[in-house]
Amino acid sequence: MDLAAAFRRRVGDVRVMVPGEGEAKARLLGDGFDVLSLSLPPMTAGKKPLREKFSYFGSARNAAAEIEEAIKERRPDIIYANAPRTFLAAVLAGGRTGVPVALALHLIFTGGMELRLVRWCFRRPIVRRCVYCSDAVAAPLGERALGRAVKLHYWVSPPFLEEESCREESRKEWGLTETDVAVGVLGRVSKTKGQLRFVEALGPLLDSFPSLRLFVAGASDFEDPAEEEKVRHAAETFSGSERITLTGEMVKALPFLDAMDVLVVPSQWEEPFGLVAAEGMARRLPVIVARSGGLVEIVEDGVTGFHCGKDAESLREAILPLLKDGDLRRKMGVAARERVEQHFNPEIQLERLMEAVLG
Repeated sequence: MDLAAAFRRRVGDVRVMVPGEGEAKARLLGDGFDVLSLSLPPMTAGKKPLREKFSYFGSARNAAAEIEEAIKERRPDIIYANAPRTFLAAVLAGGRTGVPVALALHLIFTGGMELRLVRWCFRRPIVRRCVYCSDAVAAPLGERALGRAVKLHYWVSPPFLEEESCREESRKEWGLTETDVAVGVLGRVSKTKGQLRFVEALGPLLDSFPSLRLFVAGASDFEDPAEEEKVRHAAETFSGSERITLTGEMVKALPFLDAMDVLVVPSQWEEPFGLVAAEGMARRLPVIVARSGGLVEIVEDGVTGFHCGKDAESLREAILPLLKDGDLRRKMGVAARERVEQHFNPEIQLERLMEAVLG
């Protein structure tokens, strides 16, 4: 949504092509965009089944033909492909029509067919510019593929910077008092996101810190219900488990963050970026992140939060200074907000993207 609005402000005439149907298409149509659905099917999160990998090529060819037809109707100045799933279709359509292509990569591919395909796309002559969101994303690609590439960190959506704090109201809704110290993790519950590690690390601290409240905001969303059950079982093993809240459903990010005192992003995989960390910082929260991919580029260790290992003990040690010192929490929260305004500001980053892609 941010990208579509930015391109419209810059060039006026924008056609948005999205894989399939869904909320994104509905919202774009509601905002007056010309939207075309591409016949790119959903793909499994994480490791892809072999049949899915091979069927992708046929789907990409079909999507490329659809893009070519759209180009015949109204020839664009550039095709901007905002996800790896769309790269091949965009490059094939651009190559056959002569319309330049820009590619934006936000996933880490460390090997296999996916990495070879991304490298191939990045090197095509029709590709004018490549954008990647962190050093962790760029590292596997190699210098040859990065010849026309620039790093551009993602941004928080405008409401995270613009909306007034709803802290008092949100804390009441979550049953928090003025003296409670609320520590939360936010996102889809899965092994990769580390909610189990969060509970294992901080559950033992409930006895030592009577004011500590822990929140796991999110659900498996049908991806990994067994992992969600493991998190729930782990929470029940601690004395003080009544101070651990598992929402069991996705929640609205902004009011949830406003209710928290500390945000934890305990990712167990290598995060390409880690937008939720930047969103927490935008809401003036100190953030603790695992040393995982792009997360270490977001949080400045010791200034806007802390880095920690992916193990429970390291996370437990990292959070102790913030549990003991409210002034430190507030100081880091102020520094976090300033860092977002300088480095993950939508107004600044979108303008940089427009310059990189459109010149």
